[in-house]
Amino acid sequence: MKIIPVMDLMDGQVVHARRGERDNYQPIRSTLCPSAAPEAILQAFIESFNCRTVYIADLDAIRFQRPQFDLIERLKRRFDPLEFWLDVGVRDHKGFLAIQDSALAVPVIGSESVNEIHWLESLQKDSWILSLDFKANEFLGEPTLLTYTSMWPQRVLAMNLAQVGSEDGPDFPLLGNLKQRKSNATLYAAGGVRDNSDLAKLKQIGVYGALVATALHNGSILESDL
Repeated sequence: MKIIPVMDLMDGQVVHARRGERDNYQPIRSTLCPSAAPEAILQAFIESFNCRTVYIADLDAIRFQRPQFDLIERLKRRFDPLEFWLDVGVRDHKGFLAIQDSALAVPVIGSESVNEIHWLESLQKDSWILSLDFKANEFLGEPTLLTYTSMWPQRVLAMNLAQVGSEDGPDFPLLGNLKQRKSNATLYAAGGVRDNSDLAKLKQIGVYGALVATALHNGSILESDL
């Protein structure tokens, strides 16, 4: 079970993402460190969990505001060779190439951000990560993307925004459904992971890894658990 710590960036700070209600997000309050500065949080992730990969959501860019590329470049220089998975609300092929060519991160393409999907077929399967975005039972994106599994890359995130930061547990029915749709996908759970028992259940149903934030910050998951 691969654990990917999450940083949600808004206006230069790490915020506590909760149920997808982005207008209400507040700076993170963490047991790992007293600061919500991205540099401090990343350092704490490395020291506390020896992580090698971190998922970053640039919520400014996702909400059609100015992307925080300067901040992300600074983090990459300081924490290289840490691998970043980066969601900046990529909407088209040009936006994808901008991330890929920068060599800052592995591009994450969220279904909620993409209107036309035909260009995804031309991408190499190992060059990107697909985030299938839901809010409760509603799929956010072009419905064809959910059913046309041959378009998916190898790595797929099951992102239920209603579960994010909720401490309600992962969306196990959704994960099981996606696993049935494409059994050989490397599937990651995103949203709701509370503790080690959730991680064990995810492993049992064939989920490869999990994106985790709240449980790391509140101490529900410790390095000794992992």
